[in-house]
Amino acid sequence: MLKCLHRGVTLIELLTVVAILAIGATLAAPGASQMLTNRKVQGAAQSILDGLNHARAEAVRRNAAVRFTMRADGTGWEVTRVTPGETLQSYASTDWLGLTLSYTDAVRSVTFLPTGLLNPGTQLSQVTISGAAADSRTRRVNVFGGGLIRMCDPAVTTAADPRRC
Repeated sequence: MLKCLHRGVTLIELLTVVAILAIGATLAAPGASQMLTNRKVQGAAQSILDGLNHARAEAVRRNAAVRFTMRADGTGWEVTRVTPGETLQSYASTDWLGLTLSYTDAVRSVTFLPTGLLNPGTQLSQVTISGAAADSRTRRVNVFGGGLIRMCDPAVTTAADPRRC
């Protein structure tokens, strides 16, 4: 009959496992950081898209002009009824602090008419969201005159790809 004389692990075995895990974590950290930045970019773009769609739907539902406005500090947006100026929904997130948001013509708001179309005049037509790192993804949210709102990826160049800008 065999008897097991040793139970557990030795200190050398334990240190070897810890060293292997430390090396693996060091190699994975840059990729994880880029992945988190890309998720922030995607989340911010999706939030803007959702806010714009909500503003358009509220304009049609309430039969009143509704304005979507990006916050001046770049950390969120607000949907308001134009008359009497009541806030319908607002969103703010500290996750947006490391992101760069750029707007066409420096305009940060768009007004939807009761028909769902855009109010004529200078309006927000494009928001570009990108991460601080050069290799992070970029997303663009476009608002078209007919009220169509679309998110796209400027890096996609294939003509048949629906993510293409």
